[in-house]
Amino acid sequence: MASSLLPEPTDSGHTTLDDSLWPLLVVRFGAATERGLEAYLAAREAYLARAQPHVVIIDTRAMYLPSPRARQRYTDWLTRHERALREWTLGSAYLIASPAVRVMMSLTRHLAPMSTPFLVTETLPPAAAWAAERLQEAGLAQAATRVRAHYAVAAS
Repeated sequence: MASSLLPEPTDSGHTTLDDSLWPLLVVRFGAATERGLEAYLAAREAYLARAQPHVVIIDTRAMYLPSPRARQRYTDWLTRHERALREWTLGSAYLIASPAVRVMMSLTRHLAPMSTPFLVTETLPPAAAWAAERLQEAGLAQAATRVRAHYAVAAS
């Protein structure tokens, strides 16, 4: 079942978080609004507060380029939560189709360097396979098996 921390997916472009395959968290960004970003950051903080290892798939394929203010806010949040992200995030797979969003992600990561493994891809199957591998490597074999079955990806 999807998390109720943010609205369910709709045509209005909300950002959603789905923890139905926890310890896999799937984030789907819709329209990039400051209000939506704040809701996402608050929800993400709640997941970090669980103090449980997890992997994140971040789907930005429906996202438009956020404002400079929103990008700075996100960079500041990453910097402030770097320790918790490093401790509890086993890795992040980014689904990025837009060249502009790819450049934005690169700049953000230059300002707030990644402290955990990450993958950038345009499609979901490689992201799901990579996420399952991170879970497997962390000793979370049952979770890895559930992710592979759900996304119909083979073990590497």
